Amino acid sequence: MPSTAGDESTGPRYPLAGSAKPAAIVHNPHDRQIWFVTGDARFGRFATETPHESKVFPSPDPGRSTEALVAWNQAVWMYAVADGQGCVVKCTLTGGGDGHYDNYERGTAAACPAMAIGSDPKGTERIVATLSGMPSLMFIDADGSIHTSDAFSLSGGSPSPLHGLAIAKRTSQEYWLSSPAAGCVVSFDAKGGEFSKTPVRLDGTAAPGHLAITETAQERVLWVATDDTYLIKYDLDRKSQRKVVTSAVPDRLFAMPDGSLWFTMPSADAVDCVLPGTTHTSGSISTGKGSRPSGIAADTNSQLWVGLEGTGEMFHISKFRLTPKGGQGQEAAVGTSFKNPLRVLVGNLDGTPVGKATVKFVLKGDQARFVGGGTTDIKSVQESGDEMGIAESALLEARQPGQVDASAELLEEDAFTPFEGIVVKETVGPPDHLGYHSGAGQRTAVGKKFPAPLSAVVRDEHGAAVRKAKVVFRVMDDMASFGNGSAVTEATSGEDGVASTSQPLVAGPVVGRFRVQAWAEGTEAGVVFNEYVTGC
Repeated sequence: MPSTAGDESTGPRYPLAGSAKPAAIVHNPHDRQIWFVTGDARFGRFATETPHESKVFPSPDPGRSTEALVAWNQAVWMYAVADGQGCVVKCTLTGGGDGHYDNYERGTAAACPAMAIGSDPKGTERIVATLSGMPSLMFIDADGSIHTSDAFSLSGGSPSPLHGLAIAKRTSQEYWLSSPAAGCVVSFDAKGGEFSKTPVRLDGTAAPGHLAITETAQERVLWVATDDTYLIKYDLDRKSQRKVVTSAVPDRLFAMPDGSLWFTMPSADAVDCVLPGTTHTSGSISTGKGSRPSGIAADTNSQLWVGLEGTGEMFHISKFRLTPKGGQGQEAAVGTSFKNPLRVLVGNLDGTPVGKATVKFVLKGDQARFVGGGTTDIKSVQESGDEMGIAESALLEARQPGQVDASAELLEEDAFTPFEGIVVKETVGPPDHLGYHSGAGQRTAVGKKFPAPLSAVVRDEHGAAVRKAKVVFRVMDDMASFGNGSAVTEATSGEDGVASTSQPLVAGPVVGRFRVQAWAEGTEAGVVFNEYVTGC
């Protein structure tokens, strides 16, 4: 079963075997499953059709580390680092469904931030990779052998390390790389084996990171993640660029065939996307507190999945989005009904409402029930009009004190959202005591009004705010009166238990300190306000 309750995610999450922490994920077309690699260089696979099934294969060489992988030649590949050297590692499935590791050529002891499939000068496929701190590309052939390119450097400068990598299928001999230190992106021509002599300088001061390429009939775009809260959208045909502001720092990028770009934001525990033809994000989708999304992949059915390194799970991204539109942040006492039903908007990723959909509202725990006693309420969305896409639950009845675990999920598609801040309070008892709220310690001149009204909060014996309680305010020392000329005035507490004087307090002719006592009917203890009359 997916994990949804208690987290803050807006979609289902599926725990991986052994709580494996995926550092990167990829779809393997050979077995139609999502493969992942952990930071300690263990391969694993996740069955999207039966998402409760996953396996992680122990590494034969403990102590390794890695951060990227690629699916190629009916296997998955990584570049692992251990004991002062790197090594090409391939994993295939055995007849029993376990993973078989093959170690190939050893190389530089450097982390591999990016891997992709490209073509060599003859058009033969190979793995292309970057190594942290290194200005050269690494090429891996089908036999696991390693080759490297010449070093990249700006004209007249020293070699610049490479980081991000993107290769489009239609132009598989053109590789695009980012150089964070140089603040640019550059292409590499596999036919000639050379870097472009005119790297693309990027707008802004942020360092470029991971890359992706989207292609539609209208445009070819190179997307650049930065270490600030924006992406760079570089039009490969028009040679123009613009910033796309993001809600958090983007990291791993993933291009969809329809031209949409998806990206992770580990620092915000969220993912987001830019839809084709737009220049803004669609709005972040939470993957759950502490989840740290590490990569995105699409399965055979074009369903999107996110690896969650922080929590050891896989997260499914729905093509629909549920957004709470009512029912959050409300309170009710035990035995009463909440004022507002749960309301949710069902929309596409671009925010447009969905005309036909069915929403199931769910309550967990014993704090509340829907009217009639049920824990679920299934409703259809409004199909037209101003309320199009809105589904509304029955009212909730408060049963037991505490936080209400309420959520909504879409029956036609995996989409989920929690409702926050719904609280059942203890049954409020009669007034027991008062507390200060505001207005104490004021000063004013003889014959003048004090600037603020006096207010006190009425509470029951458990500290809950009591509404509609009658509170009496009395001047004790004959040095002031209320605006009606009397030493006494009354007020009634509101929903928050606060009672405030409506008549202004006016200083008399005598300079000095005086007291105003306040108490509620039925209470034995009140509060005393000390106020001051000055000579000028």
